[in-house]
Amino acid sequence: MRIEKLLPPPQPGKPWSVALEGGEVLRVSESVVASFALYGGMELEAETLTALQEAAALAAWREKAGRLLTARMLSSGQLAEKLTAKGATEEQAAQVVAWAQDIGLLDDSAYAKALARHYTAKGYGPYKIKDEFYRRQVPREDWEEALAAVEPPETWISDFLSRKIQDPEDPAQIKKASDALVRRGFSWHTASQAVTRFLNGTDPW
Repeated sequence: MRIEKLLPPPQPGKPWSVALEGGEVLRVSESVVASFALYGGMELEAETLTALQEAAALAAWREKAGRLLTARMLSSGQLAEKLTAKGATEEQAAQVVAWAQDIGLLDDSAYAKALARHYTAKGYGPYKIKDEFYRRQVPREDWEEALAAVEPPETWISDFLSRKIQDPEDPAQIKKASDALVRRGFSWHTASQAVTRFLNGTDPW
């Protein structure tokens, strides 16, 4: 197989185009061009052609990953899942995940902290946030650090209990408020403590 043309990218950082006889065009990085010492008219051995095709496929998956991560933050597990759903092999997905982490485009720790801040601000507790970590495939080793980095939603808890408990003497309202906090991801102990402090006129947290 011969390279008919080797075309540089229209913009710096974009892939080179390797036009092969027969019409196939491979898009590869500049580093691939350099490592294979490619040039127009070069005759490719079967092994070299296969390696180039693999490099072109990987470059395409990297480009897709870049678009996905530019649109929104993802965990490494989510990115791998999305790539394999689009047709990447598990090995290709793993290589792209490693590449994205190496260049700082993918950061599970930062993603976990962003999720923790988001759900804490919305008044959710640790159990709910951990559910979100699990659902979004955040590595477990990043959970505790992310949770430790956020402050309990003190103002939200105060406002929430003020709305839920109109009559401090009504056990039904008190139980309903405690149950609601538990459903939002707080432990029974934390919910009970917050309600007790609220009823005593002190900060619920």
